[in-house]
Amino acid sequence: MALALLLACAGCLAQPAATRLYAIGETAEVAGWRVTVHSFSVLPADEWRQPQPGQTFCAVELTLENASRTIRFIMPEKQALLESAGRSYPPDVAATVLAQRERQWTVPEGEMDVGQQARGAVAYQIPARSQDVRWTFRSSLLPWSPCVTFDLGKPPQP
Repeated sequence: MALALLLACAGCLAQPAATRLYAIGETAEVAGWRVTVHSFSVLPADEWRQPQPGQTFCAVELTLENASRTIRFIMPEKQALLESAGRSYPPDVAATVLAQRERQWTVPEGEMDVGQQARGAVAYQIPARSQDVRWTFRSSLLPWSPCVTFDLGKPPQP
């Protein structure tokens, strides 16, 4: 029984990688979501929130729409920012506070009703010299769920 469950789970993990990279301004559709990335910007630090040495705060401004026929849930922790060195970065609390204070961007998260849209940003702390930055939206909380990837380029200068 345990072996059958293990094999079934392994099959789910073998999902193909995203074949298309979306650009800023494009809308991607994946598993009942419409995702549009509007911008990728550097967030200025303030006296209370400073990035680690060699790092910068940045934000991915986006709109999410639940285009499915059921209530859906979104967790920003499942949305990854990736850079050319192969590292993945989770959302950063200090960068999120700056995005809310400086740009009035909130984090799209939680329950979304059918047809509901949410506009906001997910904020990160990444190396200042990052190249070929990409942002991946995962369609559900499960690690093997379908995803779409946006090509963000390199972080603009503040």
